[in-house]
Amino acid sequence: MVSGQLHKLYRADLHCHSRYSGCAKHLRFLRCRDCYSQPLEIYRTAKRRGMDLVTITDHDSIDGCLEILNKLGDLPDFLMGEEVSAYFPAFHHTAHIGVYGFTEAHHRDLQKLRSNGEELVAYLREANLLFVLNHLFHDFADRTRVLEFIERMVELFDVFEVRNGSQQREHNTLIAKLLERCRRNGRPLGMIAGSDSHTLRRLGRTYTASPACNREEFLRDIRAGRTQISGTHSNHLSLAADIYGVVLRYYPTVLSIRNGEFSPSLRVKNFALSVVAAPFLFTPYVIALRHSHIERSRVNAYSRVVGLHHHSSLQIRNSPAVPLETSLPSSVDVAPE
Repeated sequence: MVSGQLHKLYRADLHCHSRYSGCAKHLRFLRCRDCYSQPLEIYRTAKRRGMDLVTITDHDSIDGCLEILNKLGDLPDFLMGEEVSAYFPAFHHTAHIGVYGFTEAHHRDLQKLRSNGEELVAYLREANLLFVLNHLFHDFADRTRVLEFIERMVELFDVFEVRNGSQQREHNTLIAKLLERCRRNGRPLGMIAGSDSHTLRRLGRTYTASPACNREEFLRDIRAGRTQISGTHSNHLSLAADIYGVVLRYYPTVLSIRNGEFSPSLRVKNFALSVVAAPFLFTPYVIALRHSHIERSRVNAYSRVVGLHHHSSLQIRNSPAVPLETSLPSSVDVAPE
């Protein structure tokens, strides 16, 4: 389907973050948040950019979702979401699992189980919740076990995030090609897309679309593979812009006396650290450039390992999951960025 027709479909950015998403892992010494977007800002911006359904997928938190529900009520165009950090002991790897349409009780159970991803997935399947493996190769660094890792993830998951707006083209393309191979081998898999935005800049620019008319139909379409994806990939410039966007919202938080986020002594300490760090404000661009180069090299190496350009030894086994409907195959929108 061409991009000009996507406006007729039901759309949702299924991966975005709010101020409740924890601390930025590279700026922990400043106690800088991973994101400073307010939940209501996210909801209103997403709607303004044409999203029919809005969700927030904070890291191991539903506080942003609850804030919207508490302020606006049980909206028919809002979906409870979360990005659960799940550890898979067999691979010594933490994967990010997007979960949708659950309750507060489910959230408490998910947090108790996330130390073992296999048990967490078993719980999600038994509870019949929609769950998605986000950015498949994110932070996975064991090239010698990448084939084994892919095979196990395909056994465990029915739906994958195929386009992530914070990942580079190479990463997203490799996942899309792997899913197409799985389909040819008889394993029906669904796919979604999301901006993974930590600022409002990219919110709603990458999204999932389906022929649905409402939230419930949309969730069924994801499970059944009746989705299309659209949106941009990332690069070092986009990544640097995201980092700067978070940092520039951190400084007003430190300087503001009324927000209550920092005690007076901690505010003074963080302000001093910020002043000391000011001469190094160019470093986010350097970090983004280096990270993009490393990620591109790593994903290209994985592409060679799985043999997408040659005969592959990758074996995809059917999962014991209930088969998905396949009446309308998913397709990847190839609109220019």
